[in-house]
Amino acid sequence: MKYKNYIFDLYGTLIDIHTDEKNPKLWEYMSVYLKDNFGTVIEATELKSNYLKLCKSEEKKLAKENGSNHPEIKIEWVWEKLIGRQVPDFEMRTLCNSFREKSRDKLVRYEGVAEALTAIKDAGANVYLLSNAQRLFTEKELEDTKLTQYFDDIFISSDKGIKKPDGQFLQDLIDKHSLNKEECVMIGNEVLADVGVAMAVGVDSIFLNTYNHPRWDIKRDLSRCGADMEKVKLILEVTPAEYKSLII
Repeated sequence: MKYKNYIFDLYGTLIDIHTDEKNPKLWEYMSVYLKDNFGTVIEATELKSNYLKLCKSEEKKLAKENGSNHPEIKIEWVWEKLIGRQVPDFEMRTLCNSFREKSRDKLVRYEGVAEALTAIKDAGANVYLLSNAQRLFTEKELEDTKLTQYFDDIFISSDKGIKKPDGQFLQDLIDKHSLNKEECVMIGNEVLADVGVAMAVGVDSIFLNTYNHPRWDIKRDLSRCGADMEKVKLILEVTPAEYKSLII
């Protein structure tokens, strides 16, 4: 194998997912949920509006605190402000899982992913996750898709306060495990985030075009993130059943 450390993105790379946070039924559900579980009375449209405003304000606040151009808040901060008080961990986890599941209409592991990750592990290489995500959403989705077992470590952006393509996010993983950059590859389905973070720290990357972006779109984003094409492998037509052969 060329690499000893395979660093994967999650959504759109290992998991195919679709969520719709614009759906009015989601906010109607959450309005009832907050009233029934916390006594917080807020109408659905106002709840949605306040949620979005709080997300933006918390991001701006965090960016000022940590100096990152790519801050990642913890979504529980937003819910606690909407509820008006601190919420115990178990109740917050249940709330976030309920919100996520109500907003989601698709969650499936790509065909061939389990075989690919097994082959990488059997060959003696390490498998890591580097995901722009919310811990309270992602943990259960990893469990539901039976992926948790494959990772030597899991880095989720909400834990770190920064997200891809901020190079420090990937650098923290490399530093924690004392990885040799020449033995690492970042694998993902977003050029700006996944190829971008790899370029930021000087490691190779593999772009999987799982969502069938047009070539001009990919080329534009590669230029925007200053990609060194000697360090990037593009897989433009991804057949899930061929996942193992594409990665190994």
